[in-house]
Amino acid sequence: MKFQEYTVSAPGFPPLKILRPIPLGEEPWGVLAPLRGTPWGDLLSVINGEVLSHALHGHVAPLMQSIGRPPQASLKLVPDRYRTCSQHKDCLLASSHCHPCKKLPACYLPPHLEGEEIAAAATVALAWAEDRYVIVVEGAEFSL
Repeated sequence: MKFQEYTVSAPGFPPLKILRPIPLGEEPWGVLAPLRGTPWGDLLSVINGEVLSHALHGHVAPLMQSIGRPPQASLKLVPDRYRTCSQHKDCLLASSHCHPCKKLPACYLPPHLEGEEIAAAATVALAWAEDRYVIVVEGAEFSL
């Protein structure tokens, strides 16, 4: 497993679906590390570990304040250069949804990226299409 999925709920807040890369050693970005410093990485929310821990224990307000824009808004902020699927011209199933949007097909491969960046960005885009926040957690966490 390369990611953890959470659904955080608290009275008065809508449920938040979250996807978080599992840290690799001292690397909190895990498998999303290739996106750091790219336009895709710039769209991810970096959350303090303590804030996430509080949210997982029912105190969601600090997470809501720091999680940033909704996933659907992030889909719209992907720069034009990285939007249309790299397979679009050769794909038999190509449609008007072959770019980051709510109906993004699972076969989407972002253009103008290389190696591990492609898989990482595709995972992020598909998570956003599912209305799931993608976060990177930095700093110490706690559990009760």
